[in-house]
Amino acid sequence: MDHSHPASKARGRGAGAQLSWVTMMTLAATAAAWWLDARMSVAALAMVYLVAVGAAAVLLDRWAGVCMSLACVTALNFFFVPPRYTFQVDGAEYWWTLAVLLALSLSLGDLIARLREGRALAEQRERQALQLHELGEVLAGGEGAAAVAQSAAAWLAVQLQRPCAVFVREEDSGALQAHSSDPAAQFQIKPVEWAIDNRRPLGRGCPDWPDLRLWCCPFSRRTPTGAVQVLLDRDLPPLAETLQHWQALVNQIGLSVERERAAASARRARDSAHAEATRNTLLASLSHDLRTPLTGIVGSASALREQGAAMPVAQRERLLANLENEARDMSLMADNILQMARLSQPRWELRTQWESVEEILGAVLGRMRRRWPEAQIQLRVASGLPPIQAEAGLLAQVFANLVDNAVRLGGPGTRVTIQAGRSRDGIFVAVNDDGPGLPAGDPAQFFERYRQGEGSRADSGASGLGLSICRTIVLAHGGLIEARRLEHGAEFRIDLPAGPSTEPPDE
Repeated sequence: MDHSHPASKARGRGAGAQLSWVTMMTLAATAAAWWLDARMSVAALAMVYLVAVGAAAVLLDRWAGVCMSLACVTALNFFFVPPRYTFQVDGAEYWWTLAVLLALSLSLGDLIARLREGRALAEQRERQALQLHELGEVLAGGEGAAAVAQSAAAWLAVQLQRPCAVFVREEDSGALQAHSSDPAAQFQIKPVEWAIDNRRPLGRGCPDWPDLRLWCCPFSRRTPTGAVQVLLDRDLPPLAETLQHWQALVNQIGLSVERERAAASARRARDSAHAEATRNTLLASLSHDLRTPLTGIVGSASALREQGAAMPVAQRERLLANLENEARDMSLMADNILQMARLSQPRWELRTQWESVEEILGAVLGRMRRRWPEAQIQLRVASGLPPIQAEAGLLAQVFANLVDNAVRLGGPGTRVTIQAGRSRDGIFVAVNDDGPGLPAGDPAQFFERYRQGEGSRADSGASGLGLSICRTIVLAHGGLIEARRLEHGAEFRIDLPAGPSTEPPDE
């Protein structure tokens, strides 16, 4: 790709072509001076040649500009300095004119060449900066070290117009994995291993292995975990400035690959620590929270076995009811613990279907009335509720936890109302009770994992998991859950997104 200025098309051509340009421009300047000869002095004609020298300095290489200066001084001397058509010079004035013309033309040519080279260098650095910026954007779009390496190889191949490959050493096996822009290209693995082991580039333009028709550079000089290999043709080796820029590109690729690998390692460590903490907490919950219902079960069972025959019927019924309630408590605790273990996995997914909230609440109502026959549990569902995408079993556990929490801490005679209706963004389900209400403090804290309420209200099942599970499940469904204090009792409200419906919202 040619990034040069249009005025510099003559530069970079062969020596014969540039000498032809010198000859033609000298002849043109001589023709102009010949036409002006009768009107101007020799010193003024020298300015015509000086303009030609400036044009040559802009259009041609530095050495061609020097040739142009010498040719112009020679032409002025031969055609216009007395005696004409000879190389003799009569008088100090003409010697001074020729000397000044030579000095000015060489100085002007050198100055223009320096400015031109400075401009070319600035343009080259600007292109290189833009390439680094573009490469950074390409690398930022990749997820994972492999994706970043593949994107880098494809981008390099387009920019350098040569087959490229990014080699990354696997963390587990230590093998080099190649991510190439051209599967048919024959990349070499041994130069990559040598570059990584010795931590320096090799190949064309480098002191090491200069005969190879490739260039290979490690990610960094410290502890490189990969390298980039570029296949070259039989042309001259790349310039030192070009290789320096390539090395900057390789360093940026290496930093991105290392960043992705470090991020993946951090995620694995975080997931492992999270899973370990969850396991430890679940074990602690099992050992601590199940002790109370187990103690009640053991005590009731021992009393029935030892004194059951002599007990009054009412006392035996109370002990049997206690056994049943404690067993149900343990069942609820086990469900909560198992669900929390599942929801704590790094990559768990909902198994959602279109469900009817009315049907889910109806099933929960029947189960809660069987569990708490003395409680007054009512269900109020607005007509025409839209369906929701949900995992019915998880939402049923949420509603059951909230109702069980309200009845358990409010007492058997507590009145609990389950209300469902349309909200502005979907549907809502509210569980109200007339119990002792929420304790002091921020209601949002009651949803923290393993935090038990103080005073009048504790978490469902006394396991410290019920409300935390409710929040986790509701958030996974894209909803919100919050606790509110009422004048008499408390309310837990859940807002869930729903499918389309033409019914107006209830509130």
